[in-house]
Amino acid sequence: MPSMLRAPVAACLLALFAATAARATVASKNDTPLGWASQNGGTTGGAGGTEVTVTTMADLQKYAKMAGKYIIWVSGTMGSYGTRGSANEDQVVLASNKTILGLPGATVKGGFNITGVSNVILRNITVIGPGAIDVNGNDDIHLQADAKNIWVDHMSVIDGEDGNMDITHACDFVTVSWTKFSYTSNSIASGHPGVGGSHRFCNLIGHDDGNAAEDNGHLKVTFYKTWWADGVAERMPRVRFGQVHVANNLFTSQDPGQDHCVRAGIGADILVESNAFISQKKPIDLYQGNYKAVTARNNLFSNCSGNMVGSGTSFTPPYSLPLAATSGLQAEISSASSGAGPTLTWGTTSIAPEPGHEVSYAPRVERQGSREILTNPDQNPVTATVWSATGRRLSSEMVLQPGESVDLPVVAGMRILKLVTAQGEESRVLSLK
Repeated sequence: MPSMLRAPVAACLLALFAATAARATVASKNDTPLGWASQNGGTTGGAGGTEVTVTTMADLQKYAKMAGKYIIWVSGTMGSYGTRGSANEDQVVLASNKTILGLPGATVKGGFNITGVSNVILRNITVIGPGAIDVNGNDDIHLQADAKNIWVDHMSVIDGEDGNMDITHACDFVTVSWTKFSYTSNSIASGHPGVGGSHRFCNLIGHDDGNAAEDNGHLKVTFYKTWWADGVAERMPRVRFGQVHVANNLFTSQDPGQDHCVRAGIGADILVESNAFISQKKPIDLYQGNYKAVTARNNLFSNCSGNMVGSGTSFTPPYSLPLAATSGLQAEISSASSGAGPTLTWGTTSIAPEPGHEVSYAPRVERQGSREILTNPDQNPVTATVWSATGRRLSSEMVLQPGESVDLPVVAGMRILKLVTAQGEESRVLSLK
């Protein structure tokens, strides 16, 4: 199973959302990244800090900019992406030491602004902008002003006004993993009254040719298991000055204006390895020849046109990545249940309620010798079923009244406990035997 997780068993754990046994990647609030974000002391976000769950844009904005460590769980859809061409969408400004995690279906209409801060994690959220247009508007996610140690994982980033995700002004130690970038027909539609046309330029690394003094030695970015999907015209990514590792990604954009994928601009030092380019124009754009080096190796090019080779010898990453065979990347990364995008489920995580909406809900499993006992301390009934990792049902449906306990079936191998409560659904991985 695909994963960016370092925990020994997390990469192989499965969760069941329904009786159809659809698979998803089980994650933890304490996961840490691979790639450049693992360097410079690593990226831990708000681990060990206060946990809150937010259901409104106002609360998300409030907790995101608070001082100190926070793990912020995002529930539901919130925010407004405003009017296309007006740059008036809701923006979430982040302070350092924050982890923002989306519960299933979490959607932010607006954007995230990561400016001059460090140690930030964004995971499992759909971010939607108003539609790309060339007005120097907001990006869906913008890193700038020396932001460091940032991990963006399992996100779906759509219709950013200026771009989907840009990284500029000496940012460093950034990993983007298992993320899907796309533009919809809202962006492909031509023009907007009084301003320029569509601007489906996805990922800009380094904002200006004249910014060498600030950017040289910085802009260290990893793109891993990321998917540039429909509607992306260019910048997948477009790099100036940085040391950028583009590894094990998928490029399938079918956009009428698609021009190039990876573009090497001034001072760029890029390693492009083990990616799958499917029906793309100019997979590797050496552009004006003023890059530092571009190494291209072990990539798959299927029905592509334009340049597919590098030039020179790029940097050697100070970390290792598990690289899958390119022949299987399209199926792996485009999987609706376990591929790129917000496909995570949160295992045994205990989720804090939004302040002011506290509930006693905390179904717990305790071991007593060879027994596993599920207890419902909530004031509402809880329904539980146990499944094998392959989707075989191991128990009948158990309805626990408030305060009631029940023995769970204990069998060899991995089991999934599915809970249905007044607060929603949760899937937990039970102990391996």
